Amino acid sequence: MKKYIRWIRQNINAIYRVLLFIFALGVLSIIYPNIGNFRYEYQKGKPWMHETLIAPFDFAIHKTEAELNENKDSLLANYYPYYQYKPEVLEEIKNQFNSNFEKKWNTYIKTENFKKLNYKKNKVAIEKKRLLLYFHDIISGIYEIGIIEDSNTKNQLPEKINRSSNNVSEKVETKSLYTSKIAYEYISQSIKNDFKNQSYHIFFQNLNLDTYLTPNLLYNEDMSEKVKNSMLSNISLTKGLVKSGTRIALIGDIIDDDTFRILESLKREYESILGSSQSHYLIMGGQSLLILACLVLLFLYLRNFRTQILEDNKKLLFILLLIILFVGLSSLLIKFPKFNIYIIPFVLIPIVLRTLLDSRSALFIFIISLLLCGFLAPNSFEFLFLQLSAGIMSIYSLPQLERRGQLVITAIITFFTYSIVYFAFAITQEGSIQEIEWKNFLWFAINGLLLTFSYSLIYIFEKLFGFISDVTLIELSNQNHPVLRQLIQHSPGTFQHSLTVANLAEAAINEIGGNPLLVRTGALYHDIGKMKNPIYFIENQMSNRNPHDNLEFDKSAQIITDHVKYGVKIAKKHKLPQQIIDFIQTHHGAGRVQYFYTSFKNKYPDKEIDEEKFTYPGPDPFSKETAVLMMADSVEAASRSLKEKTPEAIENLVINLINKQIAENRFEMADISFKNIHQVKHIFTQMLINIYHARIEYPEEIKRD
Repeated sequence: MKKYIRWIRQNINAIYRVLLFIFALGVLSIIYPNIGNFRYEYQKGKPWMHETLIAPFDFAIHKTEAELNENKDSLLANYYPYYQYKPEVLEEIKNQFNSNFEKKWNTYIKTENFKKLNYKKNKVAIEKKRLLLYFHDIISGIYEIGIIEDSNTKNQLPEKINRSSNNVSEKVETKSLYTSKIAYEYISQSIKNDFKNQSYHIFFQNLNLDTYLTPNLLYNEDMSEKVKNSMLSNISLTKGLVKSGTRIALIGDIIDDDTFRILESLKREYESILGSSQSHYLIMGGQSLLILACLVLLFLYLRNFRTQILEDNKKLLFILLLIILFVGLSSLLIKFPKFNIYIIPFVLIPIVLRTLLDSRSALFIFIISLLLCGFLAPNSFEFLFLQLSAGIMSIYSLPQLERRGQLVITAIITFFTYSIVYFAFAITQEGSIQEIEWKNFLWFAINGLLLTFSYSLIYIFEKLFGFISDVTLIELSNQNHPVLRQLIQHSPGTFQHSLTVANLAEAAINEIGGNPLLVRTGALYHDIGKMKNPIYFIENQMSNRNPHDNLEFDKSAQIITDHVKYGVKIAKKHKLPQQIIDFIQTHHGAGRVQYFYTSFKNKYPDKEIDEEKFTYPGPDPFSKETAVLMMADSVEAASRSLKEKTPEAIENLVINLINKQIAENRFEMADISFKNIHQVKHIFTQMLINIYHARIEYPEEIKRD
């Protein structure tokens, strides 16, 4: 039992990676819809490339979406919405009007305009009754015809409606009905025609007649939708029948509209039958094998070409979750056919992975994702061609993400790539511009718009999975960063040393391949630990006095080696990424502080040396970038101590220092070749010669009397 536990502990990371792939396989198998796949691939306008196809069973020919829409439009042309007539509204309005009329009349008869009429008391009562009856008659006439509610029809009434009253419906033309606005205009015009006395007009205005024009024909949404859905449900989804044994296509036949429709109908019936038969578990097994094949391809790529990604559990988890996410979105759209699969921003995969990993990995993982999603897409070849074209263009258009504006340009390029390739497919298949589904261009535009959000996603992924992007590196390399500002203030000599090391390392990485922005940023931060005791480092000593002269050699060595430990502590305090901390930890590796080690050995030849006190904590460099930084750091520091900075002396210094590091096996864990190291030596030599080149001595001006 202990043996198995020990084996598990020793291989815990490998077991975890296997479990991640098993998890991905299980989730993807569940996500996949349990339907069979039609065995034939075909495209409209292209020849049939398979054997002669005979109908294996009777099946109906499904109508196209355009035909169904035409049927719907034809059917709905005879559809009229239902409005409920409310007779009780009139009585409520009359009661409100009578109350208001009484108040307004009593106020009106006291005005000077009315007194000028010189009506006797009985005449006033008669006039009041006449006006009240007049308004009752005109309002009753309007409400008997009906005031229609128009708020539910966006102010565009249909030509006819079904008017329901007492469970009886009748069709009525809307032009014979009133709206609140038309009713008010009708009353106003009637008053002008029937009453010539202007004093009455003022009274009518005070009555606020528009407040008594409440609709009594109300839209009956439940009834309208029920009748509408009932009518639509009667539309037949099919037309015609293909009998079993009927020849559908011969090899070489061009697939025209009719044949394409028959093939689509056969495909739908075939997949439906497979999904509902006893072959259900076989289909699931087949799908799982296809998914497994794609995951094995991904594993082999990572094992052979990107071992560092495979061994990084966070990065591997991120890649698998990204694939699961897009396969899940593709599967989800099958359940929501209103949305097209082209709305999914698949190009986010190469954009994000190119920014966080590298172009090669981004393209390969993108292809794996497309293969998995291609099984779910309606036209697999068209889907793969479109997405692959757009993905490759996005990688080319975004070599380095340094500004948000680059994403906008990439989104525009992606939109045009989708549009051009789709247009080429459409005219090839349809042979006519009129038959192109222009709606797809809207999906492409939405797709491009979604790509602009990748900037925020990249930031989130960085924080969750420990990545570092070029955008973050640019921010970190800004000299206004708090850590660099402190370094400039407390250790100006160290900062100048770091700048020179950054220039050397960046030039070397540009030549041998790697991430120049990463190595430059790492170089700027590699010595931040010297801020703890800056005066103990020679580049910060402004006088001939050296504080190490008053210390024992082992104490001095301890101060020197501790700058790595303090640097890591400062970096973690300011939440610098682990990739930058790697440069701090590895720029001396596990090497010795040779000066103090040799001095101690010479002074105390018989004393036993505690090697740990003279050794940096390490580890040694484990990447090309950290290895180059170690070389640049040692070469730059040593070059300052040269008495004669001749080209020969500089070249010998560079060669000897780097050869010594090789002899000490400092680069064993780094993926750097001897050829790369030779190139680095040459670059360092040339750059240092240029830095220390001789300058012309300016002549003094001769003073003449």
